[in-house]
Amino acid sequence: MIRVAALCLLAGAAQGDPMLLAAASTGAALDAAIEQSGIAALTSYGASGLLARQIEQGAPADLFVSANPKWMDHLVDAGLVEGDAVRVLMSNRLVLIAPSGSRVTADTLATALEGEVFAMADPETAPVGAYGKAALESLGLWDEVAPAFVPMRNTLATVAAVAQGEAALGLVYASDAAGQPGIAVVWQIPEDSHPPIRYLVAPVAQGDDPEGASALMAFLVSPAGQAVLAAQGFVTLPATLPAEGS
Repeated sequence: MIRVAALCLLAGAAQGDPMLLAAASTGAALDAAIEQSGIAALTSYGASGLLARQIEQGAPADLFVSANPKWMDHLVDAGLVEGDAVRVLMSNRLVLIAPSGSRVTADTLATALEGEVFAMADPETAPVGAYGKAALESLGLWDEVAPAFVPMRNTLATVAAVAQGEAALGLVYASDAAGQPGIAVVWQIPEDSHPPIRYLVAPVAQGDDPEGASALMAFLVSPAGQAVLAAQGFVTLPATLPAEGS
């Protein structure tokens, strides 16, 4: 019922402007980029997998931004996205956060988590959780945090849990931690400890304004668009970089 309701909502929203469906973690950054572009656009943010399924079910969409490459590949395999049109829009970093004033470091994780909670989005359902678990396993730290691990719905819930003192530590994207009150970044996770983080963007021919979508995508990958995304805490990449495997 939830998916049907969301699909109907999207169907009623498309009124001639390009429709952008994008991962929830990109919402603030894409809103800022759209405002800077001057292009009128409709947006719907949510889990990449849910949005991909909505597109597959016929939801109107001109652009899709996925935080998980497998869902873009899914739409390519379904013939709904042209593989050659997929581009890497931006990247991100993983960071460990703690309540403001904390002095926790990677070397004191186990001590800091004694009787406490380690918050992170569920690795089974959220890309950030999967990246985070892979990083902690690679660094030999997963066994230290696993006893205290409580899966969160998403990174917003993780940030809230740490800011409110409900969790002693959390792992999130750097963009989710940027400028958030009540938390401090205590450690930047080494980038070589996990698979590359890639947000993919591609046109989808199910909306009402393919020309507007083309203009918006062109802005997002332009230097001006990339500067807006970088200001929101994302890591920008060469605009012409094709998506591996797509």
